[in-house]
Amino acid sequence: MTLLERFFRPAIAFLFAATGLAMPAGADETLYATGGNGLYRIDPATGAATSIWAFPGVAIYAGGLAYDAATDTLYATGNISTSSGITRLFSINRHTGVLTAFPGMSPTVNLMSGGLAIHPTTGVMYATGTDGIHQSSVLYTIDKTTGAETTVGVNGPNCCGNGTFGFSMYGLGFRSDGTLFANGYSSATTSSHLFTVNIVSGLATDIGSHGVAVGRELAYSGLAFGETGTLYSMGSLSASTSGLYSVNPTSGLATVIGNLVLPLGVDGGLSFVPIGAPTLYCTAKTNSQGCVPSIGFTGMPSATSATPFTVAAANVLNQKPGLLLYSYAQQIAPFQGGFLCLSSPLRRLAVGSAGGSLPPTIDCTGSYSLDFNQRIQSGLDPQLVPGQEVDAQYWMRDPAGLSGSGLTDAVSFQIRA
Repeated sequence: MTLLERFFRPAIAFLFAATGLAMPAGADETLYATGGNGLYRIDPATGAATSIWAFPGVAIYAGGLAYDAATDTLYATGNISTSSGITRLFSINRHTGVLTAFPGMSPTVNLMSGGLAIHPTTGVMYATGTDGIHQSSVLYTIDKTTGAETTVGVNGPNCCGNGTFGFSMYGLGFRSDGTLFANGYSSATTSSHLFTVNIVSGLATDIGSHGVAVGRELAYSGLAFGETGTLYSMGSLSASTSGLYSVNPTSGLATVIGNLVLPLGVDGGLSFVPIGAPTLYCTAKTNSQGCVPSIGFTGMPSATSATPFTVAAANVLNQKPGLLLYSYAQQIAPFQGGFLCLSSPLRRLAVGSAGGSLPPTIDCTGSYSLDFNQRIQSGLDPQLVPGQEVDAQYWMRDPAGLSGSGLTDAVSFQIRA
């Protein structure tokens, strides 16, 4: 997803208000899962699950789950109870519990028991499911702006030539090097196995058995790699209980970590939100043209990475100067007819022009953008070191607005090594 797509994604079909307790952002990586009737947080050390948000009328308990670090968005696959035969992509705001349903996919496509994963460098989202034609499951790419699917390829051959056929891939998870792993089985397996999936052809390669032969095994669970490289999966502990497993990516062998405790099943998605993942907070000030400026980001803040961490603003007045403010603590206080989301002392970066439409037109086509990793790695601010929490907000000129200024909402993030 491009940076501007984060701000201008087309309006979608349904909005659902979740019920549950909000979870404050934290510095540690967080493992999320779908199952039961909503979204859960799982302790990677013990396997214990905590219910975060419930989604009445929505079934995402047997679909995939993926996290897009570029927009701080969780995505899930499933369906709505009023149109249960149609697969949909959902976006989930993990902070507020707001779930948004995209338009339905093709009627022959069924991703409701498939996996979902986002490539760590390209940002492309992949899913597995069936197409009503082939006897093996299919790898798809999913458009994060429309929810539409595009076929990549079939995971294995149809019956009944020489060799293995009938590949059924379910949970997906990308390793940091871009290797796509899947839980599933084929005609040659008697229990769930770990596979890799070629993202160009869609073909699956068997790594080995999980070594679990009770209940639903691990075949239907999502997969997620932690920061340390450990691969996690949900799976059955018995015919009626479920737990969290670590999976050896070389052999496929699964090792029990602990009981999930809550009855969320093992058919849902699994995804990590990494350490220091940026989060949005506070409220933007509506400008004199009736537009609401928005802050956004792509990438991750790092003291060493050559990949940019871009902090940007969109939906701002064209051709007006603006700048990024940042601090090391949050506050939400009335300021110039809006809200200042940062606590003193404030740091400011260079003034830039919003660009956009040329005069005499006045509209909201302006935008700002800068690579905050350049600031971190410049050494100009000695406090910008790994582990430091940073909060940032754009301020811009709005001559016809209250106090002559505009303000976006804010982003909070932690610098990584």
